[in-house]
Amino acid sequence: MYKHIKPLTSLRGIAALIVVTLHFSYYALPKAGSTLSSYSDFFKNGYLWVDFFFILSGFIMTHVYAEDFYSKVSLDNYRSYLFSRFARIYPLHIFILSLFIGLEIVKTLLINTSAFAGKFNLTALFANIFLLQAFDLNCPPLFWCNTYWNEPAWSISVEFVIYCIFPFLLFFLLRSSEKNDLMIYISTLFSILLLITFTRGNLDNIIGIPSIARCGLECVLGIITYKVYRRGNYKKYFNLNLLAFIAITWIILIMHYYWHNYYWRSLHDWLILPAFSLLILAVSVNNNSVTSKILNSRLMLYLGTISYSIYMVHWFFQELLKLFWLYKFHEAFGKTFTNHQALTSLGVFLMIVLLAASLTYRFVEVPARNYLKSTILGKQCI
Repeated sequence: MYKHIKPLTSLRGIAALIVVTLHFSYYALPKAGSTLSSYSDFFKNGYLWVDFFFILSGFIMTHVYAEDFYSKVSLDNYRSYLFSRFARIYPLHIFILSLFIGLEIVKTLLINTSAFAGKFNLTALFANIFLLQAFDLNCPPLFWCNTYWNEPAWSISVEFVIYCIFPFLLFFLLRSSEKNDLMIYISTLFSILLLITFTRGNLDNIIGIPSIARCGLECVLGIITYKVYRRGNYKKYFNLNLLAFIAITWIILIMHYYWHNYYWRSLHDWLILPAFSLLILAVSVNNNSVTSKILNSRLMLYLGTISYSIYMVHWFFQELLKLFWLYKFHEAFGKTFTNHQALTSLGVFLMIVLLAASLTYRFVEVPARNYLKSTILGKQCI
């Protein structure tokens, strides 16, 4: 039985809230985004926390499954693992997708627009149902996609692809030596830099088929980071509190600035990845630091617990809010808002999302996951 690393759960919640703030402030209500950016571009760079998710996913899955796949990848273990991952992500995904279908029907009834058109077309719906959002071959030229109903769900499509190969990655990477781990980490980082530079010039726009490489490479970073954590050698030479301070400062400095130059922005996005690894390492070992106490608080742990629901539900509420506003006031949401009203709207939206996520976690995500695991795998989800 693996030991739960609580601070990482809390970090997941923080990452989810940063992504939600990005999406609402710069997509649903740009005035809120421009107001935030007048102080800092921290939330404008919030897309980078999806990459934190990918690195963290590699770390945590290694923590959970290292013993299962260290010796071999058996058919029984692989099947049990893959279905467990499917039960973790799919029920909530399909539930939110059903809400979007309902929203398309409401659009037709309320504002007399064509349903199931544009990016909400039936082909895209089919892709979403089967987690194939990342495989739209019409993306020009395979670097951009319009197959997402629930926009954030693109990431679970690519994650499931990586889930399929993860046990084999684990089987080979767990056997590498400490010296080879360093070489693998550096070469993986360099590969990500090449991916950024020769596709869209930033991590934000690497979706579609190239995002499979984005997720897979960052998952490898997570695996190697976990091996460093398990060895524990770094604790002999570095103070964990100092490591956490360096990582947090590094991340804040990168996210505070938004580099517009194409080539510099590639470097900007890439430079934050080692900081994410460092942050994960620094907080994975419990200590009496202020950072650990905050991350181990009940509130932070709860935010992390419902983080997947936070991540998955918020885009639906954005779309619902924009539709309601158009129907009620016959104008785009927030068009006439003042800066103060825009920031207040952001606060209210975050509270709505947290409430909705609490409900979907309790009544959809957990019950559906437990049901699938208990009926098909013959065991309850722990």
